[in-house]
Amino acid sequence: MQRISVHITDEAKQRIDLVAKAKNKVESELIREAIDIGLNIISPKSNSAKELLNLAKMAKGLPHDPKDPTDVSNNLDYYAWGESKKDE
Repeated sequence: MQRISVHITDEAKQRIDLVAKAKNKVESELIREAIDIGLNIISPKSNSAKELLNLAKMAKGLPHDPKDPTDVSNNLDYYAWGESKKDE
């Protein structure tokens, strides 16, 4: 577990104290839970397959030249290093 220091408002500290007492938890445990919940709201975890689909959708919207080669993944060495094409 990592240690981190942050500055919070007096009001936030009072709320943490009250909620920790009401839930019978130590402040640090309550703060960790609140951070985890907040992070899941602002940046929800998603599976990698969903992220790959989102990336593919984003890539389709990028501008491109119709004359660009379509076989780059098959002939990476040709385009990167000038070696022979595989389909030749």
